[in-house]
Amino acid sequence: MSPWTDDDDALATDLQDLHGDELAYLGKERPPQSLPSTLQDSFPVQVLRILKQYFLFVWHTATKSTWNLFFFPTTMWDRISIIVMAVGATVIMTGFMVWCIFSHSPRFVTAFNNWSKKRTGGLSMINAGYPTIFKELSPDQIKEARRVLSQHIEEAPNKPHKRVFNLDVAKLLLQCSALMYERTSKGTMHAMATAASHRSHARHRTMSDWEDTSVPGQRLNEICGAEGALEVKAQLHECNAEENTIQELSAHLGLRFSTVSEMNSAGSAFCALFWDPDCTFVIVAFKGTGPSDFMEWSSDFTFQPVEAGQWIRSFGKVHGGFMDKVFPRRIPPGSRLPYDTVNEAIKKVTKRLLIGKPPGTKINLWTTGHSLGCAMASLTYARQINEVHEVGPDTVIRDAYLFAAPIVCDVESVNAFNNRMRHNAQYPRTMWRVTNGRDAVATMLPQRGDVPEWSLSPFNLFTFAHLGMKLISKFCFPAPEANQSLFLGCEIRLRSAPERSEVFGTLLTPGTHVVVESSTPHEVLQDSMTATREEMAKVQKWPIIGRLLAHAPGFYWTQISAISTGTCTWTDKLD
Repeated sequence: MSPWTDDDDALATDLQDLHGDELAYLGKERPPQSLPSTLQDSFPVQVLRILKQYFLFVWHTATKSTWNLFFFPTTMWDRISIIVMAVGATVIMTGFMVWCIFSHSPRFVTAFNNWSKKRTGGLSMINAGYPTIFKELSPDQIKEARRVLSQHIEEAPNKPHKRVFNLDVAKLLLQCSALMYERTSKGTMHAMATAASHRSHARHRTMSDWEDTSVPGQRLNEICGAEGALEVKAQLHECNAEENTIQELSAHLGLRFSTVSEMNSAGSAFCALFWDPDCTFVIVAFKGTGPSDFMEWSSDFTFQPVEAGQWIRSFGKVHGGFMDKVFPRRIPPGSRLPYDTVNEAIKKVTKRLLIGKPPGTKINLWTTGHSLGCAMASLTYARQINEVHEVGPDTVIRDAYLFAAPIVCDVESVNAFNNRMRHNAQYPRTMWRVTNGRDAVATMLPQRGDVPEWSLSPFNLFTFAHLGMKLISKFCFPAPEANQSLFLGCEIRLRSAPERSEVFGTLLTPGTHVVVESSTPHEVLQDSMTATREEMAKVQKWPIIGRLLAHAPGFYWTQISAISTGTCTWTDKLD
């Protein structure tokens, strides 16, 4: 990776200004969150914040469900689904409320931090269970992944009759997704408190003063003043130890990192970009739900579907909690949508990457995320493939590699997404969705929309579905066990080496090459992971807690490292 230059300084300033503008809006719209920084981390404040969010969730769920029961043209099965989802979500969130309060208690925090510093080098809770995840990607694998990420779309192996799942790319993007968990909401809360303390002189502004969003940093400077804006950006970036940790770990991958959006949340959800100034790719990554972040858990379980067609062409209804992260229904004039902030940041990085490149060079845009990050990535990607001009003329949208995907939308939205994905048949794109077969979050929620045979009404909450090509992997220790994947009617049975995976389906023409590729030989992939996979397979079998732990990136890492490479063989059916 080349040394830091003046162009990199200018890019960092632009990205921080875009981020700061959004932070100023969050602080303005959520004044109860804007407490003095000395109180932000205190246990009583954390408890009050969790309890407030819990009671708001219960009230919102109860009132919305009651309204739907009496004022929507629902069937008996629809009413049952509404009651089951409301009661189930409330029970689950009650458990999470207790856990989140406990995990913020001073004794637990002190004990975990001491253990993590001693055993894992200070990693976050979700990555501490598998601390070697950021050390197991070899230099050759990193080099190969970066080569594929930079490859021009016309040179890519994906063709109308060939689809390639690249393990080296998948591993690098999974590491980017896991890195996102090293940043919590602590820096955001402190920055919001700072913004609040500098906001008084902006109170006499009229709404018309905020209409121009073309200049990054303008809104932050207007609200907080020049001195306050610098202090806010410093707390978000330069003085943020968590952000510095991600930058250090990113450097091992040969990547630079910058947070670009808080995704309409004062919680820990956010979006960031990874890139190498010497290459021609940008990775847009979204953070998933932190295990102790109650605010994000409440978003995950806000099941009420909302209309999405206004934002994503031909879409029907989408999970309300996820939709509000990317396309919030209410923002003041002068504020950007999180989606727009992300696209503006992509354009800034693309402009930097094109410096010194030959005319006509294009920058590849890859998307990744884990858990809640996967949901936000799905909605962002769905809009981008419909409105490709929004990412800029020099950017080419490539594949998405998503992990631990929750249910996102209804069947109408899935069909609209699939039709758009088929639109450019010459250079096909794929949204790969990797799912751990033991993952409770990704597999146990109602998802009847994935099964066409179930003819449920649009008002039934059991009709939620997933987007993308699904890879369901299960631990295969000690004996190989069949795994299945789904791509718009095409299933793949993934097997451990040396057995070849099998493919069956009606959408893809029989004989279409579906290939799992890696630069690493089969023997190295299997031998390096055997002991770890055996231990983690045992953990996943623990009652209840094992299935929850199976949601963590570390379990996905061991699984994706065990997939057999090579061309899949066609079969008449999958048993």
